[in-house]
Amino acid sequence: MRIQDALTISRIVFVPLVMVCWGANATVWRWAGLALFVVLAITDYADGRIARYRHETSRFGAYVDPFADKLLVLGGASVLVGDHRLSVWWFFFVLARELGVSTLRAVLRPGATLPASVGAKFKTLSQLVAVGASSVFSGWGPHLLLAVSLVLTLGTGIDYLRRMWHAIDF
Repeated sequence: MRIQDALTISRIVFVPLVMVCWGANATVWRWAGLALFVVLAITDYADGRIARYRHETSRFGAYVDPFADKLLVLGGASVLVGDHRLSVWWFFFVLARELGVSTLRAVLRPGATLPASVGAKFKTLSQLVAVGASSVFSGWGPHLLLAVSLVLTLGTGIDYLRRMWHAIDF
């Protein structure tokens, strides 16, 4: 197994631990969950960087890496929604965008691809920062980060649909 694939799988394996930590009543556990969340977020950057450096991209990585990112963001966010530290509306729009883009990728004509855009990479980063901040902080700071991430989330989803509409296999 390549190191970049192991890093991707580690995100999937450790998301439940982040969720358990964030669901705990003790502040120390929430901070521990945030520390693990940050490490897992860094693996998202690292696995892509390693794969490109080694010229070892794969179909496995192309499919599983975005899934691991979505699981990290939405898994952590689901606990925060349940604990009223994150808006259910934010969660709904992020989930709808992610399902929409995944569906778009699935219905493209054979040979058409939808690689991650630069905007989508910033979208993921903004979601990770916003969810991480919401796990331990309250007030206007996390709300501002959530608003920025929501604008990027919806904007990149609309951009993908606009750019790839012609390639949908109706």
